[in-house]
Amino acid sequence: MTAVFTTRPSWETVPAGLARAVEECVGSPIVAVRDVHGGMTPGPAAVVTFGNDDAVFVKAISRRINARSHELYQQEAAVLSVLPTAVPATRLRRVINIGDWIVLVTDPVPGSVAGPPWTTTSVAAVARACAAVARVPAPAGVPPVLDRLPDLDGWTVLAAEPDALTSWEARHVERLAAATTGRREWTAGQWLTHQDIRADNAIIDPTHGTAVLVDWGSGAAGAPWLDHALLAADVVAAGHAEGPDIARRQARDLLAGQPAEAARFVVAQAGMWRRNSTLAAHPGMPTHRRWQRARADALQPLIEDLLTMVEQ
Repeated sequence: MTAVFTTRPSWETVPAGLARAVEECVGSPIVAVRDVHGGMTPGPAAVVTFGNDDAVFVKAISRRINARSHELYQQEAAVLSVLPTAVPATRLRRVINIGDWIVLVTDPVPGSVAGPPWTTTSVAAVARACAAVARVPAPAGVPPVLDRLPDLDGWTVLAAEPDALTSWEARHVERLAAATTGRREWTAGQWLTHQDIRADNAIIDPTHGTAVLVDWGSGAAGAPWLDHALLAADVVAAGHAEGPDIARRQARDLLAGQPAEAARFVVAQAGMWRRNSTLAAHPGMPTHRRWQRARADALQPLIEDLLTMVEQ
């Protein structure tokens, strides 16, 4: 099932002016609303149907409710507005800003989320989508990856906080930190990257077996292997329907043939989650830090494999 970090309010709770603005965008009155639950944002999301039989997906957040989510929606709108049609992404129709609120209006994507848990079929579909994204030069204005992920130094920070470490982490933290050095250089590139590959950020079309990537708030310019590395991490961290051994094997398969830096990035991603799990909770997201800790812990067996790879 999709991870739930907060209780999303229903679309009916948004200010009336937002609903009217969405109707004006489509040119028809709203006749049906199906609220969408799950995800990380404490704002409403829904598939909205109109009197002219059109439908859109809407998601909204107020800056006063969660300033970081509001910023991510702004970033997502900026990225979606410049994506070429070759990218397997949701299509932006309109961005609505009224007062402290922002609403993203996009085309609905048919299908269901890739997981969790992942399946062998959904992993393959999302891997193909990642490969398609990696062939696209990043449009002008899309920032470099480390502008989106400045906290990939988690293991380096934790090395100075020994009381926060488990016994396994304490034994390996110097190796973990060393594996992530030079990340500014080896994550750099001119290729488009989604940069938030998770099972609940990919929609699988059951008819064609293709994947569409959603939630582009972290979209960036970087190395072409970045999304494959993130996919490998999520397959293990979120879990696979056939169990952890299959998840770990498929993660290694995803990294096979990629530069060693892809394995380093998975190590860095785990360090980011582990370090961030020690911080105060985000407003309206009381379980997010536990989720980050669980992901870092789940990656430990894979990281043991990857450390051996990157140190050869």
